Amino acid sequence: MLDLANVLATETEFRQAVQDAVPFRPLYVKIKLTWLCNLRCRMCNVWRQSRENRLTLPVIRSLAGELVALGTQKVHLSGGEVLMRPDIFEVVAAFADRQIQVNLTTNGTMLTPERAAALVESGVHNVSISLDGATPAVHDDLRGKGNWKRTIRGIRNLRRAAKHGRRKLHIRINFVVTRRNYQDAGGLPEIAYQAGADRLTLIPVDDGDGRLRLNKTRIRVYNEEVAPFLAHKALAYRMIAQASEAYPFGREKQEVELSKTGLYARGLYETQPCYMPWIHAMIGPRREVFPCCMMRSTRHFGKFTGGKRFRKVWEGDAFREFRRQMLLPDGRPLACRSCDDFLEENRFLHSICDPSPFIRE
Repeated sequence: MLDLANVLATETEFRQAVQDAVPFRPLYVKIKLTWLCNLRCRMCNVWRQSRENRLTLPVIRSLAGELVALGTQKVHLSGGEVLMRPDIFEVVAAFADRQIQVNLTTNGTMLTPERAAALVESGVHNVSISLDGATPAVHDDLRGKGNWKRTIRGIRNLRRAAKHGRRKLHIRINFVVTRRNYQDAGGLPEIAYQAGADRLTLIPVDDGDGRLRLNKTRIRVYNEEVAPFLAHKALAYRMIAQASEAYPFGREKQEVELSKTGLYARGLYETQPCYMPWIHAMIGPRREVFPCCMMRSTRHFGKFTGGKRFRKVWEGDAFREFRRQMLLPDGRPLACRSCDDFLEENRFLHSICDPSPFIRE
């Protein structure tokens, strides 16, 4: 969950920013460092994207300085597979050296002892590692033969490196829930904990054609037979904070009805805005600035190239118009209905900043 203390401390300023559709601060910025990947996973087409990468190390260092000035607290580096960049450790350090918290997502297969040690030394704070099965057969069915062992080895290498370097490091397991692995999820907390992970996030598969998405019957089986055991074990290992985190499809009838069609926001954005465009942005490898990862295939608000800085796009007219539309019930993108990110954060922000009284069509 995002640390929203900064918003709480300046609640009046945040409410005014929402009302005026102007940015608050880019507290959390996701950066897609590359589309390159060493795997070809069933549920992912990132590796099919454009190979052009204009986020060079000098550009990233300049961006890091700009984000510090704008008040950014955390960046999330992802790909593709970020470890395919030979300069990844310098990239992490560019932000960490400026006291920006660095989160990073990897499939873990390239985390040799040497890379793990270099990553820890670079100053990374949180590493999310994709593990989609408690057993090799299930994970490898989705991510390729032999990759479960490589990923488990990578987790162990990272935990050893953190211990040896006496660095505090959170290792989070990202488990993408699909119809091919949902029954294996119950064993995940034990395997992840033994390997050295201390966090667990369950992510319902983003699957437009529905081939991997769980139907209503499978969600019921998951909720009744898998999730209770998973929640018990994950809570015991403190890998989740509350049992509801083990139920990414929801538990109420209406929530399940929506989740079975891939609408993982479960109706939230029919009743309130998403407030992330005021505190969050995503940057692609070609320096495009998007409101979030759900929008990356449909729109961006400009690129910071030549003399144009990130600030100009963040504060620009296109982003402002997007925020204004977000305040209107029928102005919110349909893609928001499928987004399971930031649900709790948005509920909280709405509780302190309900914009309904000042919305005008």
